[in-house]
Amino acid sequence: MRALSRQCSISVACVMHDLNLAAAACDRIVMLKQGRVAAEGAPAEVIVPEVIERVFGARVRVATDPSTNTPYCLPR
Repeated sequence: MRALSRQCSISVACVMHDLNLAAAACDRIVMLKQGRVAAEGAPAEVIVPEVIERVFGARVRVATDPSTNTPYCLPR
């Protein structure tokens, strides 16, 4: 998706429920809670423990994948 988007100069919007996949595949993430925007920004700005707990009520640990330099969530 990212390569096609850049090659064709188009935007791609998709809905994902896998935060780790979204962080790896997307340049920007919009997180919704009860139909309203709860967080928006680059994966490193949105995939943080405080936001995940506020939006989903889940306590997580966030680490950075050294091969992709993207954040990923682990349950606590």
